[in-house]
Amino acid sequence: SWETDTRLTNNPSYSERPSVSVSGSDVHVVWIDDRDGNFEIYYNRSSDGGLSWGTDTRLTNNSSYSESPSVSVSGSAVHVVWYGYRDGNDEIYYNRSSDGGLNWGADTRLTNNSASSYYPSVSVSGSAVHVVWYDYRDGNAEIYYKRDPTGNPIGIININTEIPKEFKLEQNYPNPFNPVTKIKIKISLLPDGRQEGLGVFTSLIIYDIIGREVATLVNEQLRPGTYEIDWDGSNYTSGVYYYRIISGNFTDVKKMILVK
Repeated sequence: SWETDTRLTNNPSYSERPSVSVSGSDVHVVWIDDRDGNFEIYYNRSSDGGLSWGTDTRLTNNSSYSESPSVSVSGSAVHVVWYGYRDGNDEIYYNRSSDGGLNWGADTRLTNNSASSYYPSVSVSGSAVHVVWYDYRDGNAEIYYKRDPTGNPIGIININTEIPKEFKLEQNYPNPFNPVTKIKIKISLLPDGRQEGLGVFTSLIIYDIIGREVATLVNEQLRPGTYEIDWDGSNYTSGVYYYRIISGNFTDVKKMILVK
């Protein structure tokens, strides 16, 4: 069953060719429209499962058209590909936001052919970004593929450098999850304060229900602060998992559930 339609655009010009991707309760949509006199890529996000939406973000600004975007999301990383004619030929372009669509980097041109390249699609898994499209470089329309093995930023992010009052391992969110969840940890000072400059060695490890280690998310010196770590369970089976932190003399274990 389906709910009623929600109108996301309201322009006097055409809005076309949308693509959608979801991570937790964040829904990300891209499309093209010519509200500014040229077909450009636009983006919008809902952070409450599609109930309410923010303002549109224009991702391209070119004298020629940008067409047929595709979006894929992994945690707070949002990946968008499209094709455009800005360089005098239809080529595939890519852009990424590492903070859930709030800020975007510079465009990356993925193809460089004398023939045209069209209609890309993007997907992510773990740290890898995968893109497919078709082009005529060999005299016929064929499918081509490209991969960036480290293009999806997963791992640990320092979200607050203020020194917490205590060490803490928080419950992952969302939980249950599919396939990405976030784990927040707080690193404080040891009683003698010796790690304030160098940090304290910290490990954060994922175990399956029978105690086998399946992933190491953190294994390094961390300075005091609050950190957020993404874990992508795309390559793991549904079930109960445990995550354990050891940081100085502090240790804790919590349970999470992957549901596919």
